[in-house]
Amino acid sequence: MTEPLNLLRQHGFSELACQFAAFIDRKEQGEHPVISLTAGLLTEAMAQGHVCLNLAHLPETLQAMTDLLPGSIEDWQAALKAGKSVGEPGEYKPLILTDEGLLYLYRYWLDERDVAEAIRQRLHQVEDLDVFQLNKDLADWHNPVEGVDWQKVAVAIALSWHIAVISGGPGTGKTTIVLKILQCLQKQYSTKAPSPLKGEGWDGGESTLRIGLAAPTGKAAARLQQSISREQNLEVKTLHRLLGITEHNEQGRYNAERTLPLDVLIIDEASMIDISLMAKLMRAMPQKARLILLGDSQQLASVESGAVLANLSEGEQGYFSDEFIIQFHSLGLDTQRSPSPSKGEGQYGGESIKGLNTNHILTDSFVRLQHSYRFDKDSLIGQLAAEVNAGHSDHAIQLLQAQPESTWLPPDEQSLLNTVSKGYQTFIDAVENEAKPQQILQAFDEFRVLAALKQGPQSVNSVNRMMTRLLAQRGWRTAQTYYPGRPIMITQNDYRQQLFNGDIGVMLRDEQGQLKACFYFGEELRWVGLNRLPAHETVFAMTVHKSQGSEFDAISILLPDEISPILNRELLYTAVTRARKTLSILASEQVLTHTIDTRHQRETGLKHQLEK
Repeated sequence: MTEPLNLLRQHGFSELACQFAAFIDRKEQGEHPVISLTAGLLTEAMAQGHVCLNLAHLPETLQAMTDLLPGSIEDWQAALKAGKSVGEPGEYKPLILTDEGLLYLYRYWLDERDVAEAIRQRLHQVEDLDVFQLNKDLADWHNPVEGVDWQKVAVAIALSWHIAVISGGPGTGKTTIVLKILQCLQKQYSTKAPSPLKGEGWDGGESTLRIGLAAPTGKAAARLQQSISREQNLEVKTLHRLLGITEHNEQGRYNAERTLPLDVLIIDEASMIDISLMAKLMRAMPQKARLILLGDSQQLASVESGAVLANLSEGEQGYFSDEFIIQFHSLGLDTQRSPSPSKGEGQYGGESIKGLNTNHILTDSFVRLQHSYRFDKDSLIGQLAAEVNAGHSDHAIQLLQAQPESTWLPPDEQSLLNTVSKGYQTFIDAVENEAKPQQILQAFDEFRVLAALKQGPQSVNSVNRMMTRLLAQRGWRTAQTYYPGRPIMITQNDYRQQLFNGDIGVMLRDEQGQLKACFYFGEELRWVGLNRLPAHETVFAMTVHKSQGSEFDAISILLPDEISPILNRELLYTAVTRARKTLSILASEQVLTHTIDTRHQRETGLKHQLEK
């Protein structure tokens, strides 16, 4: 397939895309170059996070190839169907083409089908629900907010349906909801005095309910563990650990034949779950087990293909049947309110409640949290997040222009140097004054630089090099691989050491004067010998992707000085909402506007599969 392969390489396609195109060409014996070329396009689209290739809406980065393809979608579909490598849904072929013009790798089509089927199977109410007890628990929960208490609505759907999807931005109370769900479950299934939850379940009198708590990453699991450990005795696991997935067993220990020993599974930070991991999870879930997903659907999706939480949340404002509204009358869902389309989720005003008899996919199973307990209506972080989320670049620019000059800066080296050195000054002083390890770690966690890119002039690596030079000028021994004060981030899970991808520590001397890596989990210091550290890197700056699930008092967001395909509003929204108190942005107006105006919507067919 000399011509298609050369064309792909000329357009800068990856070697993987070229090799897969060559593989398909061999199966077609060189007779259908359009199929080979399209296979390369599909591979490249998947590398960008798409689950499939939408023939009607090619990603912008692939549109340069359109001149080499059939003129109409109908002709293109006909050309694909002419070969033996492309099949219809249900056939066992390398490529699957749907009637809607979506082209999949067979494995990804199967994953999406299985996820949709498992969700549909759970779209019904829990049979043995004690409605009286749940209403009493909700009424006894004193949580004064104006209008509808969306936290209570979230708990109600989580307890009453076999699948619940709870989407909300930072500060909307998702961790509080998890704790309340656990407490209400305990009331539902205990026939005598409540007992603490244990392991993957608990013994609540005459009834035993097996509960699992999980998150996609080790860092997210650790944060949830810290949040609930004071009130509940449950272990939070990564999804990989829960399913028994290892480098030697990619399918996991649990599957359709050997299902998870769970009755309820609660998953936090669900926005980071890709379609393949979700499929493995769904296949391993017992048919009667309940699934509760929590996360922020506006955040960056997983690094791998798919955006399951975003797919389930897209266009949703919360639809509730008349039966649900009557059943949970104290929630106030009978009040009609108008949606506020200019506000993103977790924002500050504008509610949408729809009581109707409808067959909407997630009726009574989805809620969008709309009250922020962290940011008020005058908060810069809250306002900026809302404008970015809505794609209002002009409003966001005006908002930033009205702030002090230190809030929005050009991405030049001097501005970056001033911002970074000022941001880390408390940490630098703590290290140089030999403060207590806990104080040093807390000082380091007050500030972080979040960059869009890992490499390049304005990137994670450039900031790390800048800080290394700055500290060397102050006498730090940064020329050495290991030196006191070096902040590090773990980049590979190590269950033996209980260190996970994204965990952050600082190299310090312990009480015996030995240089070790020091981590601070909850209220506990953990020292790890340098020779026992898993893969790690310096972390004065981190990518926005790596920052998901983290929060800092102050952040500086660094965008490149040139427009890049990675820039989009989801990335900026994720970065902005990592800040608790203050933020600054280093970016040109052109790049900032482009970032807010660009939405990265991944191509999937999950929503359509659910509607079947």
